[in-house]
Amino acid sequence: MSSFNARLRLPGHTRLPLGVEVDILNERMTLTAGERTVANWPLEQLDIVVRADGFHIRVDGEEMVLSVTDSKAFAAALGIEASPVRPVTAGVGQTSTSLRPTAFAQPTDPELEDLRHRISDFARDLAADAVPPADVFARWLRLLKEINRRLGEGSLPTSLFYQLNTHLLELMPEPVPAPATV
Repeated sequence: MSSFNARLRLPGHTRLPLGVEVDILNERMTLTAGERTVANWPLEQLDIVVRADGFHIRVDGEEMVLSVTDSKAFAAALGIEASPVRPVTAGVGQTSTSLRPTAFAQPTDPELEDLRHRISDFARDLAADAVPPADVFARWLRLLKEINRRLGEGSLPTSLFYQLNTHLLELMPEPVPAPATV
């Protein structure tokens, strides 16, 4: 069994994503929040597209987004490729079910791919203890400024800006209040 911590949200919604644990076992994906099972699906029923803001999953006519800390390991557990924006289908050893690529199509150019890779690198470093927090924060802020600059210049479509910006903002953990001293 493979287990992953993730945040579950609906596309276009950035507030209050649900913290879930994702388990992949016996060709099934199970999402739990605390002691409650949120969802349990056969992998063969899932259409999954990897985008800069997470794993977009379509099942039963609904779409949701999972933001997973270790996207490469998660993709490997699903038997898919972790490259953003490429349409993929989940399932290990199953017959491929094609997605409708136009449903998730995004503009691609080398600069946008570079932004996506930098966001992935940032997410990886954020989870690593070896990278100083000040360095991670500085890189996060530079990425956020660059995405905003590109939107202002008109070189980044608004919908893609929203996705990248949302993903970056969701990656940064909430500050923990300092303990009160007496």
